[in-house]
Amino acid sequence: MTERERFPRRAGVATLVARRALTPRMLRVTLEAEAFGDDWPAEQPGEILTLLFPPEGEDVVLPEQGWRFPAGVDQPWRNYTVRRHDPRTRRIDVDVLLHEPRGPACTEAARTPVGSRVGYAGPRVDFAPHDDADWLLLCGDETALPAIAAILEQHDERTPALALIEIDGPAEERALDLPRADVRWLHRDGAPAATTTHLADALRALDLPAGRGQVWGAAESRVARDVREVLRGERGLPRRHVSAKGYWLRSGDWILDED
Repeated sequence: MTERERFPRRAGVATLVARRALTPRMLRVTLEAEAFGDDWPAEQPGEILTLLFPPEGEDVVLPEQGWRFPAGVDQPWRNYTVRRHDPRTRRIDVDVLLHEPRGPACTEAARTPVGSRVGYAGPRVDFAPHDDADWLLLCGDETALPAIAAILEQHDERTPALALIEIDGPAEERALDLPRADVRWLHRDGAPAATTTHLADALRALDLPAGRGQVWGAAESRVARDVREVLRGERGLPRRHVSAKGYWLRSGDWILDED
């Protein structure tokens, strides 16, 4: 059975119970559902959760296996990263970047009223650690930050970890409680996202540790392509050791573009 045929593993309706600003451009949305308890099938940190925001005045319509909707149903949906799952409170946090121009993903997360019913489907693994990795490198722009933080919070401290995160500027830095990792911020200083080479340049100049490494990253689609080319082509890392995914396009059309 393929992943598409199996998806969604779970589908249901949650309540949007809280929303708060983390930085000027990052919003945290908290969802609560009975299904988010101890039996929620979480496998890895930073998994993908698909959320369905029904049109105003309409109720959630859930998909069937294979992501099939009833005939005539147009249910808006977007993919998000699970920043934190708390089975005790049956809640899931999703951190959303507010960017301009506003795309569908951040628009729905920002405007949907607290107390609303939101459909969910998933989760899907986006990052899986390699058991044979001697070190871990995580990299990306703001859209990768929720996954990077979630991964590092559960990372085995016996394996050295480094994160390179490109952000707009100092105001977007987060006080992450990540004692197991070296987190380095790359500032665009007001330049639009995906218009600089900061991430690729930092990867070119980076002293990579000895041994077998694992790299995971996410950014704008063309930036993610550059990351792959630098690490696989210029730095000579094996293809299977490097995964860099395009989470969005410069046009503002947010995507989950699997590598």
